[in-house]
Amino acid sequence: MLRVALLLGILFHSSGWSQDQLRLNSGEILRGTALKFDEATQSLTFKFDKGTLSYAQADISEVQLTERPGVAEGRKALEDGKMEEVVARWQEPVNQYLGVDNPWVLECAGGLGQAYLALGKVADAETLYGRMKKAYPSGPAAMRAEVGLAVATSGKDTAGLLAKLQGMEGQLKESLRPLRADREALAEFYFARAEAHEKRGEAKKALDDYLRVSILYPDPPSLGQRSAKKADALRLANKDLVTD
Repeated sequence: MLRVALLLGILFHSSGWSQDQLRLNSGEILRGTALKFDEATQSLTFKFDKGTLSYAQADISEVQLTERPGVAEGRKALEDGKMEEVVARWQEPVNQYLGVDNPWVLECAGGLGQAYLALGKVADAETLYGRMKKAYPSGPAAMRAEVGLAVATSGKDTAGLLAKLQGMEGQLKESLRPLRADREALAEFYFARAEAHEKRGEAKKALDDYLRVSILYPDPPSLGQRSAKKADALRLANKDLVTD
């Protein structure tokens, strides 16, 4: 794994891609290539002009990561429902960077979990969401992990899933201008609820939630596009379906 990470680091530098940026709590800013986040030690290995060092999560205030190869392709695959390709494209980036609070890392983690569930790989989804919950113990990312775990552990019990989601509503941070991280947590919550309503045959409620994601909370982009397509399919299958 480390060899793959090192090769990726060399590739990033040789291809002229934008460098990653690491901001430490001390105020120091480093530019180079983030190689891997170690979930066991909660540290990020970072390669820059002075060498390759590991930095504890507690010492990092911000990480900006350039999207890795395959992320954009996985995003399109998720929009199109090509779940095997999502797994092929996103499994490695998630394994390398899960634990970093970065938009595309969280998008890949949530989408990979959804792909596992769609493919019937429930144990893999539950393991992934469990890792997410441990890696992000609080905040919007933790909420996303809880939603994923609720879906993975509910199986075909959609009534039970809806009850679990209802119990989480107090954690939602809806406002006129929610922060990006909160918007993305809201998107995953309402998408999960929409799918549960759809499985129960509650097309009106499902459509309302799919539209809520695609219009109000369209980030991460793969989920926003997937929700829009789900809404279109529901309308096509239910000609008389209207929303409030």
